[in-house]
Amino acid sequence: MAKVNLGNLQELSSANLPPSHQPIKMAEGFDLLTVGDGDLSFSISLKRAYPSIHVTASTLVESTTELYKLYNNAADISKEFTEVWNEEILYKVDATNLKGTINSEKKYDLILFNHPHLGDSTLLKSEALAAQRHYSLLSHYFYSAKEVLNENGRIHVCLSGNQPKTWNVIQAARNCGLQCVSQESTKCPISKWLFHHDDETSSHQLAEAKPHYKISRKFRNGKLGSKHFLSRYGYRHRRTEGDLFQGDAKEMNVQESYNFVFAHTDEKVSNSIDNMEAENTCHVCHMRFDNKEDLCAHLESPALPDVAHRSSCKEEKLAMEERKHADAKSSSQSNVSKIEERNLTTTSIDINNATILIEATVEQKFDSKRIKWLCRQEDFPLSKYIKSKSQCQDAIKNGRIFLNGHVVLDTGRFVRENDVVSLVKDSGAAKAKDDNSDEDSKSSGAVISFVREIESHRKEGLSLVVANKPVGVRCVGSFSATTLEMKTKKHYERSRHVKTLFCHPLTKLDTGCGGLCAVAISPSPISEADLESSLNIRYNFTVLVHGKTPETWKSGVYAKVPANGVRQWKRQKTLDNDVEVDNGSTITISTEALDLENAVLIKALDVLSIPQAGEQYEQFISTLSISSGHDDGRLANVIAYILRKLEYPVVNDRFAKREYSCLPRRMKNILKQKVCIGCYSLTIEFEGATQLVTAESHKRTQCKFWRETLASLTSTS
Repeated sequence: MAKVNLGNLQELSSANLPPSHQPIKMAEGFDLLTVGDGDLSFSISLKRAYPSIHVTASTLVESTTELYKLYNNAADISKEFTEVWNEEILYKVDATNLKGTINSEKKYDLILFNHPHLGDSTLLKSEALAAQRHYSLLSHYFYSAKEVLNENGRIHVCLSGNQPKTWNVIQAARNCGLQCVSQESTKCPISKWLFHHDDETSSHQLAEAKPHYKISRKFRNGKLGSKHFLSRYGYRHRRTEGDLFQGDAKEMNVQESYNFVFAHTDEKVSNSIDNMEAENTCHVCHMRFDNKEDLCAHLESPALPDVAHRSSCKEEKLAMEERKHADAKSSSQSNVSKIEERNLTTTSIDINNATILIEATVEQKFDSKRIKWLCRQEDFPLSKYIKSKSQCQDAIKNGRIFLNGHVVLDTGRFVRENDVVSLVKDSGAAKAKDDNSDEDSKSSGAVISFVREIESHRKEGLSLVVANKPVGVRCVGSFSATTLEMKTKKHYERSRHVKTLFCHPLTKLDTGCGGLCAVAISPSPISEADLESSLNIRYNFTVLVHGKTPETWKSGVYAKVPANGVRQWKRQKTLDNDVEVDNGSTITISTEALDLENAVLIKALDVLSIPQAGEQYEQFISTLSISSGHDDGRLANVIAYILRKLEYPVVNDRFAKREYSCLPRRMKNILKQKVCIGCYSLTIEFEGATQLVTAESHKRTQCKFWRETLASLTSTS
């Protein structure tokens, strides 16, 4: 990881500091304390953003030397923090015992803790145990922070994903006499929660981000799960192990991170810490222990493994490492077997069995380039046939590209000067495909099925074909053999025993949405005039959404499709925040019937209350039926947009990650990355006749399926 370039700090002094780093008169009464700040980048980014506030940084590591060993950027940061900004760094500070480890009577206005985590790998085997232990960690942090907090001070914690729910952060704070006063995404400006009053916000001006604050792009662009406002000032979330971490994922993924801010409350809490008199029970986190010795050990170091598990932690970690090593060895052997199998196939291939379309020799300027890049370069001969990366990948997958007489199996293959690259008309592989098979219709295990063919009575040879398209297949395009248009063309050319058919997709269903699509085929070119006056298609989608819809939706409500069309809506990035911006009108619903050419009909079919252990609120999902005749393309995207604006986002919608993170892990393991929407019914009016074509809706869109799945999970647990 690149270090932050701060220039020659040794030569900096208060006399010759640049204007942006001149000592600033601090505002009275606003002192911040950061705890658990690994490489100190959060502390310094706060100071850089608001130079007028006091920031005291603290870390659990024992010394400066130890800190520098863990993080390669810590030396530059600590030097700037102490010498340029004249702030203090505290070592050996335990977040669960701040008063005892800070050794100071100083009080703070705001105490901040980003992504608290025990870092105990033995907790991976039990989600319930991990939740209990981290609930205990949060409870002791809140209790400890209150002891060094000013009367009107506040306590901050940043959590990601479903941690706020599973770790029960609200209850942990409530048991310590705190209430949540702010909850904001990390990409929002920190002024929304950092300051208590508006007058504080106006008295502290946000400083300009300087060029030397810049850090690696992965910490700024959301690649690690969430964007953070302070990343422009140098903040990066690092692992506890720092640069000494030996695993594959060097950086933690902190998807959907949120800042929570808590303040004192006068509300009386039942079973509060002052009234806990049960024997051998922790008065902070309410955990019970077998004896007083275990309780005392827990109170002494709440962040350490529980007494009952402490003796076996080392053995469990060793066992986990052994299992991990065995799995890696098994996987490696499996991969070797697959490579050997592929090599056996390669040795049996003879380029002489194929018809060469074009052949070229690699020049010196293309030496050490990847073949998927080379083939589509304008000054390389193969670009006459290969125009895009996807075409090159398809050609390699179908065994049409050879390198020095051997078929290329890897799109990342490097070429060398004087290598000979050949493109053949058909694959010279020993195992040729059967021309009558529909193997090309298979994509990642999904198969395109042709459900119905409707023949025209007015134009000879013209037919409407209804195909069931899987997720991941594009409807329109002749640039690739994997699109629905080309697969339909190839299938019916085979079945009709003709050389050429013309194919015209009528349904432009989104690539990420599966379901029924209509395609017109004919031996002669198809014009819009042939279909416009005699064809009308109504689409019916089945959708799974977050939330419980109103009772009125059972009988059906209408919503207008925004006039701009979804292609006009683009997310616009502003300096302070990334938000979804649209130029369309507000979405409103009506019980009065609207023309479905420019509207959607929404009906609620089913609703499911998802059991949430220990939660104070209910979580719902609902199955909806949505009908529309709107046919300007990407209708699934239009529907998802409308539902977002109505505050019932589609499950797995990329703009509803917060709602998705609250779902049970069992659901998320089944859902994967699939959006819960599909077109499973078409009403086709063609040449005066009406036909209804249906397909079975996918189980992930049905509340019934999730009701049975979650019920079986509850019964087994």
